[in-house]
Formats: sequence, C-alpha cells, structure tokens
Amino acid sequence: MAAKKTSTKKETTKKETKTKSKSKAKSKKVKLTFNPIMSAANKFTILLRKQEMQRVRGEDIPVNVPLIEGLPMKLVIEKGEVIEVTEEQLEQLAPWVETKEEYEKRQEFIDNMSAQHPENLTWDMIVAEGGNWATLADSQRIVYNDKLLRV
Repeated sequence: MAAKKTSTKKETTKKETKTKSKSKAKSKKVKLTFNPIMSAANKFTILLRKQEMQRVRGEDIPVNVPLIEGLPMKLVIEKGEVIEVTEEQLEQLAPWVETKEEYEKRQEFIDNMSAQHPENLTWDMIVAEGGNWATLADSQRIVYNDKLLRV
C-alpha cells in the first residue's frame, strides 16, 4: 500500500487597506487678462501686500507680507497676458476684477456690435447704423474700466 498524501490547505487572508487621500479638492481655475481697448496702457500693476509688525531685537518693525497666498506681493500683468487664479484668489482680487454682471454686459455689448465692413449692406443696416454707436463714456464704462477681464 502506498502512503496517503496529506495536503494541507493554507488559507491566506488578504488584508485590505484603504488609504484615505487627504488631497485638497482641485479648485477651478479662472483665467484673467488685461486687455485695454480704449487706452494705451501696457501693464496693470496691483500691490498685494500688507504690513505686519514683527519684533526684532526688542523693537517692533513693520514688515511687508503677501496679502493673497499664492500670488506675488507686486502683481504685474502685461497687456494681453493671461494669468490663472483659483476661485479663492479671485474672491480676494474682487476690487480689481470685473464682476459677473460686468462680464455679461461687456459680452452683450460686443456681441451686439455690427460688423465694421459687412459683405452686403442691407437697408436695415443703413437705418440702424447710428443705433449701435456708443459714446466715449459708454465705451469706457462698458468695454474698458481699468479692471482685469475674465477670459
């Protein structure tokens, strides 16, 4: 007689480890630009700093610190340059950036402008030609208002 083979089954237990990632939710990026239409300005400069008092060798000395985290203390945007900022940074840049209402008004104004040199001139275009003219004050208020524009 042959000896019986004995086999032992080894049960392996798998330990499932779940790793929790504490990564910050990626906030949406907003593109801003400085593109003046009615001005000859070449750059837009914002000082994003504040002064805090720090104690150095027993004396209080004012020190400049960044006003908005992630942006330089002196933000210089050249004409036509596009920068990306987060939603949180956009909220803090509110005094220098056009609001959503201003953005919508500007887009509506631009969309309603008639073509400067249309292919075929119709009577309706001739009659309504003066209706789309904007005064200098209107164009300054609607198109260009010394603010960063949303792209």
